[in-house]
Amino acid sequence: MVQRLSDSNLAVSENQLLKKADGLRERIIEIKTQRRQLIDEIRSLRDQRRKYISEKRELVERIKELREKRSMILDELAKLKEERDKVRQDLDMKREQLRIARQVAQREGNVAKISLKRLQKRLEELEWRQMTSVLSPEEEKRLINEISRLEEMIERVRKAREQVLSVLELEAEVKALRLRIGELSNRINELREEAGILKQQIQGISSRIDEYNSKIDALTREIDERSKLVDDLTAQLDSLYQEYKETMIKLREIKVARQQGIAVEVIERKRKEIEKKLARGEPLTLEELKILYGEF
Repeated sequence: MVQRLSDSNLAVSENQLLKKADGLRERIIEIKTQRRQLIDEIRSLRDQRRKYISEKRELVERIKELREKRSMILDELAKLKEERDKVRQDLDMKREQLRIARQVAQREGNVAKISLKRLQKRLEELEWRQMTSVLSPEEEKRLINEISRLEEMIERVRKAREQVLSVLELEAEVKALRLRIGELSNRINELREEAGILKQQIQGISSRIDEYNSKIDALTREIDERSKLVDDLTAQLDSLYQEYKETMIKLREIKVARQQGIAVEVIERKRKEIEKKLARGEPLTLEELKILYGEF
């Protein structure tokens, strides 16, 4: 025989379920509000993070340009240093040549001052005399010796003058090499200064990039924390929705029980049997579906 509940018992159960449903609705609204607020905060944090990432990307591109420019300067600097070392080697060699040339020129300095024109004129006179005059053997010998001495002197004067010219040329070359070293040193100093400035700029931008990385990481942690809270709230909502659904089904069962005088326990037991049948994958009748969803 079907067990029946009195109207007073049904009213008590219904009131309790209505209060429970109201409490569940309020809790659902409260949690949805919290979740919506968290989602808005997450959206704002993501916007801020995107802004930081964009600004960081610009700094990364800038530091890349500066590094490429500094690399080119360092390459040029290395080439100039190599050239300056070579010029210094050339200067040392020319200085040694100049030292030797000056010593030789100093020894032959007075010889270089002798009039080459007069020597050549005297040589021509002696050669003419030798060709046109009748000389004794002794005079011929003296004349030949004199001609030979003049020829040696002329050659010596020429070499002495060439040595003087060599000194002048070497002095000019040494001066030019010194000037070139000065130009290279000035350019090297300029490039060093530019490379130093670029290094400072790169270090400054690197520090700013590190700051952005810290900010981005901090925002990511905040986003993850809030996302986890959203997931927790969503799970709570799912549970509350399910509990609210079950509460409303029980309210409908009480309504049906009041209308038809059937015990609530009977309807509840029947609904659980239908749930097991549904879990087994067995088809349900329309009446069973109504009982399952509280519409019997």
